[in-house]
Amino acid sequence: MEQYKIVQDIMIVFAVVYFLLEVILNLNDVDQDTSNVILLQWAKGKAIFIPFAMGAIGGHLFLGTTNGWFKIPNSIFPVLILFGIAIVLLIIGSKMKFERTRLFLTTLLLLGVLYGHLFWSMNYKI
Repeated sequence: MEQYKIVQDIMIVFAVVYFLLEVILNLNDVDQDTSNVILLQWAKGKAIFIPFAMGAIGGHLFLGTTNGWFKIPNSIFPVLILFGIAIVLLIIGSKMKFERTRLFLTTLLLLGVLYGHLFWSMNYKI
């Protein structure tokens, strides 16, 4: 249980630091410099993996199926698959020239949520 407490404390510290950073960025004199604007600009560029990865993390943390049909036997495989998909999306974003519309980025986000919900669920019975 000690490890869980350490991880929980680290996550709380990261959340507080991120919150404070966002407050500072919103109060400064520079326009369009918050993390969500920067992430959107990166995703519209070569980093099209960002919406998919954020969706997968959201689906993993806040949703999650209990249907064993989607369960991947080893718990590290969903993470490795996520990294593989991110690398493929990074290569596609770097090599292919096409307009990254909000619809395209939203579709990647929703596909990521589905991936996190179905294949990377925290709700499977052990």
